[in-house]
Amino acid sequence: MIGALAERLGGLPAATDPGFGAAARELLAAPDATDEALGAAIEDGDLPEQTRFNAFYCLQARAWRRKDHRLHRANTDRYQARFGEHPMFFFLQAEYYATLDGDPANLDAALTYALEAARRLRGVPGVLHLAAEIIVDRHEREPEPDQPMLLEAERYVRQAIALSDGRYARYHATHARIATSRGAFATARASIARAIEDEDSAGAEYPLRIGDYQLIRARIQYAQEAERLAARQAEATRELRQVRGQVLEIMGLLAAVIAFITTSANIAAGQPARPAAGLLTLAGGVTLLVFWGFHVLLVPAAGDGSARRRLVPAVVGAILVAAGCLWTGWGPTGAGVAVHQSLGQAAF
Repeated sequence: MIGALAERLGGLPAATDPGFGAAARELLAAPDATDEALGAAIEDGDLPEQTRFNAFYCLQARAWRRKDHRLHRANTDRYQARFGEHPMFFFLQAEYYATLDGDPANLDAALTYALEAARRLRGVPGVLHLAAEIIVDRHEREPEPDQPMLLEAERYVRQAIALSDGRYARYHATHARIATSRGAFATARASIARAIEDEDSAGAEYPLRIGDYQLIRARIQYAQEAERLAARQAEATRELRQVRGQVLEIMGLLAAVIAFITTSANIAAGQPARPAAGLLTLAGGVTLLVFWGFHVLLVPAAGDGSARRRLVPAVVGAILVAAGCLWTGWGPTGAGVAVHQSLGQAAF
């Protein structure tokens, strides 16, 4: 029985062939392809090296499909010295680090091996899919996803779907995750619906896969609602800032009006018309400049147009001050004393 299994293992396509993974999974469905038989084939020194590696890959593929990650890592450590130079071993190393905890260092290591495997085996759908899956795993844990890297992941997974003729539902599920991270929620919903529809209900892993797909669907809805909430919150924050600026402007305007009225009353008392008019003009300019300074300090500019408009009160205030100074120079000398008195009262 082991001889027949070894013959089928030796007949698998080359690791660089796009059909290598599918042929290995088909072999695993045979009754004689047990874990014990595959382990015996790995240890059989009379078999060709490629046949023994094929047995090792099939053993790892079964552990991965069963989510027996501890066995997968143990086999990787055990046979690393023997098969470490094989191009497909980079793919297995990427799986190894991807199944460790979510520490960023482990995800970076998994990504390094996955990208190297994708470079060496760029025509193998499973290798491309793993690279895309690790990229999205890494970026789902980051507050600010790297959009160029996510686009690279989408390129990988779409290439994997094309090379496999769209036969693997899991590839579509990974595409849905990537689209969710990019904010393409309509594409994500379509991809996860395709994954749920295409998953083989007769497969042993069907309940696990469907559970994962439903979780992805829930994450899509959550991410979309979170994005909408963030947009509403940003809009509310912007409106609150505008209201705060308007309140400060109104308060400044009222304070300026009150100060001007008080100063005008003091200036107008007992002054001739012309000096009083000059002093009022001068006081108005000074008041405008003072409260314009407070406005600049407390209310930020909204843009270039707003900044230019903010200069208009300063120019008008400077003109009023100059006009007031010229005007008060025509009046009696007592007007100068009134200027000092009115300015002193305005300061208080």
